[in-house]
Amino acid sequence: MAIKGDGLWTVAVMWSLTAVTFVFVVLRIYTRVGVVKSFGIDDHVYNLAFVFLTFYTIFINVAATYGFGQNQDDILDLDDLSHAILFEATGQTFAVIGMAVAKWSLGLFLLRLVKARWHRIAIWISMACLMGASVSTCFVFWLQCTPPKFLWDRRIPGGFCHIDSTPVSMLLCILCVIVDFFYAAFPWLFIWSLQMNIREKIVILASLSLGVIAGACGIKRTIEVPALSSPNYLKDTVGLIVWSAAEIAVTMICIGIPVCRPLYKRYLDKWTSRDASKYQEQIEGGGSYPLRTFGGSTLRPGQANKDDDTMDDRDSITKEERKLGIGGPFTKSYAVGGGRIRGDNQSDEEILVPNFRRSQQRAADFDTKQTGMGIRVTEEYKVTSS
Repeated sequence: MAIKGDGLWTVAVMWSLTAVTFVFVVLRIYTRVGVVKSFGIDDHVYNLAFVFLTFYTIFINVAATYGFGQNQDDILDLDDLSHAILFEATGQTFAVIGMAVAKWSLGLFLLRLVKARWHRIAIWISMACLMGASVSTCFVFWLQCTPPKFLWDRRIPGGFCHIDSTPVSMLLCILCVIVDFFYAAFPWLFIWSLQMNIREKIVILASLSLGVIAGACGIKRTIEVPALSSPNYLKDTVGLIVWSAAEIAVTMICIGIPVCRPLYKRYLDKWTSRDASKYQEQIEGGGSYPLRTFGGSTLRPGQANKDDDTMDDRDSITKEERKLGIGGPFTKSYAVGGGRIRGDNQSDEEILVPNFRRSQQRAADFDTKQTGMGIRVTEEYKVTSS
């Protein structure tokens, strides 16, 4: 059966959203595996969310071939009508669970950044409530009628629906919106207090707060929920179906943008740097290489302020000191001690490189100095007189 009515543009929109999301899935995998070289549980959950979105789109596509998006009175074959409702209901199940899985991906990602215990508890509570509400909604939706098959086939004699699933679905949608805005605002609690300049903080927080866009889609989706009780179910639920797909897709895109930050920072630096090729050769040769700033620019040799206190000590050695052998061939340098403190989530903080890691590890570096750990360089001078 050909796709007609609103089903035509609905399927087109959903496949477009799925395709765009797939691009971010690929970019995220490449970033985590090829750039950051760390693939965690949040990445697996992110990919699982895309699987749910794909199946959601597939089932709605199949439902459209049976009459989804059309007025039910225009569907003459009752078998097609029941099949359309069944496939749409199945697709909605993937949407409900997929929505929770997508937000779990973001929650797990934030768990790899936060340090405070109450931060972790708050994130886990939001994740648990959302998943519990999603599973409960699925059970209520499929068991609202007796027998359950009466949900999609109203020809069954004696069948009836004794539960209205609309309030439960409405509660779930509201909870999704709350979680979206919570995850968008939460990073401001622990990133704003870090010791870095205001501009860098704003860049980081803006990328992590894109979830407000998903929250806006969730609000529109919530408005469409009452259509679940419409007698013209296949036609009136088109808005709910589309906005559900939009919320999942936008959620995943908003998660993918900050996570892929190391990838596009790397290529942006190569495109804008005049000496990008030379920089790459220095890295491949294993020699020294320029420092990279947070914004992606490169601090190259010769750009340092000559009046800066961080000038090479050898440049400030006087002739008298050289006569004593300081900085000369009789000077020996030793590296004493060993051990560098690493955060247990070093690779997981790549989206905030390098300032976030420096801020997070400053306390650890201070402890290193206090306890005598770390690398100390001492110099021994041998003075001879003639």
